[in-house]
Amino acid sequence: MRGQELLGEKLLPSVRKRPVQTGCLRHSAAVGLEIRVDRVDKIGVGRRATSDELSALDEHGYVVVSSLLTDTDVEALIVEFERLIATDPESRQHELGTRRAQAKADNDAFAICWRNRVALDAAAHLLGETFEVGHVDLRDPEQPHGVQRLHPDHGATPVPGITATWFLDAFTGSNGATRVLPGSHLSPPISSEVPIPGTEKPVPGEVVAVGPAGSLLLRDARLFHAAGQNATASPRRVAHVFYQHDIPNGVVGRA
Repeated sequence: MRGQELLGEKLLPSVRKRPVQTGCLRHSAAVGLEIRVDRVDKIGVGRRATSDELSALDEHGYVVVSSLLTDTDVEALIVEFERLIATDPESRQHELGTRRAQAKADNDAFAICWRNRVALDAAAHLLGETFEVGHVDLRDPEQPHGVQRLHPDHGATPVPGITATWFLDAFTGSNGATRVLPGSHLSPPISSEVPIPGTEKPVPGEVVAVGPAGSLLLRDARLFHAAGQNATASPRRVAHVFYQHDIPNGVVGRA
């Protein structure tokens, strides 16, 4: 689908004037897209979020929505994931033992992730009438890497937002599925340092968010969480999409 068909006439003039290429949106310098709730019906794909899913986000700070993507969708995303990793000269420079890359908003394959209606509904539920969505961040910790300490997203100071974590491979207890601390978006753990020292190992009350490939883990960005160790020889590929009031460090287009 072409960007003009997807987003209509609502692009910023500076974005619209750029050379037309393939993809969903043309803005090589932009980091985020501004999304208005009254446009979600036009750009959103898939079913809406349920009241139970939104209530879980409010109460626990997270919810796993199982098997939102089809096997065909997942296979296409894996192909694009591997292409982006292979063409990024810095894909192994960001984190020890972990492959990382980024899919920009003009990437056709990963548009199915940031345009997903469940994620958009969750973002609107938390953030209100207008919010922004950033690039899609790709991550694959290899054996025996991936361990993190508990932390909220976006630094030591929690920032309101929604993080959509798409499972491109099954998330299991043995391959380092995300560990979450329910309720910590409302009552964060007391620590003089974030990420919290000593939380590389399981802590009381944490939950491991597991699910088959194609599932979605929605998190309040303020929720304390951490990736686990991939103790298997298989990949654990993931695509992260961030929804906030303000995506820093770049021009913002409109959707």
